[in-house]
Amino acid sequence: MKKTTLNDAVAKCKAETKNALQTVYDSLNHGQQKQIIKDNKVKTLFDLYGVEYKD
Repeated sequence: MKKTTLNDAVAKCKAETKNALQTVYDSLNHGQQKQIIKDNKVKTLFDLYGVEYKD
């Protein structure tokens, strides 16, 4: 596998994961959003994939 092919595949996977996480977060109500962000593991994952959330 060429490096460019691998980079493209990784970028696609990261974008799909970010979109899925953003959809889950956006579907929660405000109280649920606040609760899920309190979990450091979730917050770290959201930061890693660039999910937009409000503290």
